[in-house]
Amino acid sequence: MADPKYADLPGIAYDQVDVYETTDLPESQQFEVYSEVRTVLMICAILYFMNIFSFQDETDSIERLHISATEAFNKFKSKNLVGAGVDFSDRISRKPRTGYNSVFVEWELRGENEKETLLQKYHRLQCEIQELIAEANKLKEMAKDDEQSESAGQVISKVEQINKQLDNLKLEEHFGSDLVTALVDPQGTRLKQLVSQIEQFKDTGAIDDEDKPKDQSSKGEVGELNVLKYQMRYLPEKARFQEVARLSHLEQRLGRLENVIGINDDKLARLAQTIKSQGVMESVQQLSAKASLLDISQLDAVERRLAALVHTMDTIAEKRAATLQDTEREQKISEIYKVVNKTQAASEILPQIVSRMLTLSNVHAQAAQFAKSLTQLEELQSRISDGLDSNKSLLKGVQESFAENLEIIKNNIIALDERVKKLRK
Repeated sequence: MADPKYADLPGIAYDQVDVYETTDLPESQQFEVYSEVRTVLMICAILYFMNIFSFQDETDSIERLHISATEAFNKFKSKNLVGAGVDFSDRISRKPRTGYNSVFVEWELRGENEKETLLQKYHRLQCEIQELIAEANKLKEMAKDDEQSESAGQVISKVEQINKQLDNLKLEEHFGSDLVTALVDPQGTRLKQLVSQIEQFKDTGAIDDEDKPKDQSSKGEVGELNVLKYQMRYLPEKARFQEVARLSHLEQRLGRLENVIGINDDKLARLAQTIKSQGVMESVQQLSAKASLLDISQLDAVERRLAALVHTMDTIAEKRAATLQDTEREQKISEIYKVVNKTQAASEILPQIVSRMLTLSNVHAQAAQFAKSLTQLEELQSRISDGLDSNKSLLKGVQESFAENLEIIKNNIIALDERVKKLRK
């Protein structure tokens, strides 16, 4: 029967079983079916996303998304990515590493540590005004008092006025689509202008060659007519400023390296040894290769290798334990063999020694019995001597009492004789 003091404790499920069994195999057998189970799971996932295999599990905890492939394709149909100069690595170089530079049609907000352009600021204000209008409408719907609803209505009216002011700007109509494109992507606009000028120069050169008479073939005149000139100006202050900016950027990067590496002598010594043996670029590439192993696409391979390594280490540990047991057994057997070799010379006289030991054991048994009887005799003698002493003391007491009584009797007889004599007289 269970202890009654645990009867009313909270958190105890009385209507559930006490033992939970699992259908999982042991770890040694799980490794064998790991690849098969993984393959089955991958096939199930692929079939699920292809709408061929569906799980009939209706629960509120899982949100099922119904995405149309046609709508998704039309959404990204006019979008493209520029892959030139793309580098996602963390290698150290003079130029910063850049990701994809998307040629977008829709507006986008500025990134971190980037200067906000005029068009980005315009779209950001529009987005914030729309969010403010939505929040004000929500507050107006949730308002309980008339005062709160009136204040929310005033805020909405003011925000709508600001929105009208933004709409009245009409940047594209006033400045033109070319200026808007230049504000969004100034470098791309300059590149397009340069390409268009070169194409225009090629076309004008071809037309002039066709219209020119055959006798005019002077290289000097052709060079003066059909030449596209570009002027390069060197500004020492700007160059000096760029150099100072590069130095400050380099100092910032060095400061980051110092913060990461630290000022510990052990770390610096290890870093110096690594740089001396491999070099900075090789060390950084090795670190980037190690960091790339933590990518999601590489984690499955790492997990498989770790599982194989764990299995191999378990087998090695089992073999090592078995070898340790075998070595201990062999050591004990060798010790026993040495003892047997030492006692082999004495094994010939061992029967005589055993017979003598048996006779000696009998003699020792008789001697022990004699010693026991002797001790008993000594105890008996001590008891008799004690009894004699007590009897002597009793006899002495009797003798003394008898002598006293005898004297008393004599005195009584004498007194009686004297009385008799007196009576006779």
